[in-house]
Amino acid sequence: MASRRQFFKQGSLGLLSSLILPLPVFAKDMSDFNGVVINEGEGEAFQMRDGTAIVKIKIAKAQGAESISFLSESFKPGDGLPVHKHLNEDELIFLHKGSGLFTLGDKQYQIKEGAVALVPKGVWHGLQNTGSENIEMRFGYTPSGFEGFFREVGTPVGQAFIQKTMNERRAIAKKWGMIYRD
Repeated sequence: MASRRQFFKQGSLGLLSSLILPLPVFAKDMSDFNGVVINEGEGEAFQMRDGTAIVKIKIAKAQGAESISFLSESFKPGDGLPVHKHLNEDELIFLHKGSGLFTLGDKQYQIKEGAVALVPKGVWHGLQNTGSENIEMRFGYTPSGFEGFFREVGTPVGQAFIQKTMNERRAIAKKWGMIYRD
């Protein structure tokens, strides 16, 4: 009985220490970050794909938001986000306006205004605008940082659009931990 009691006592201490000791690894001091407010017309804006799709970075790691980023995108009927997956981030997508065909894993869903999708890292996903109006979507990543992909692959609004080939986009995506499905 004493050895069993000793076993549980030592096991409990081991479990407790394993829960307490790693906390500094996971907890980051965010005391200097007091949040951020971005209005509708604000944020870094980039022309994507054929130059008509616009991505706005609203909340980013560069602003001090380590745990999450938030962006918006607008794209015309017939345009779409190629099926891809993120190796490092979960993504939350909200369809603010429009309708389309959303791919998630091996399934496809007809979505419309108000739809929400949670895409865990490593899951294939994409969105095709099959409607008659622009898609307006809001999306975010956790952890933050992937928004840097849009800075690198897009052209800042106000500058002459430079279209990247799919091979160039694939190389940039790979750098950021994203893979396009062939």
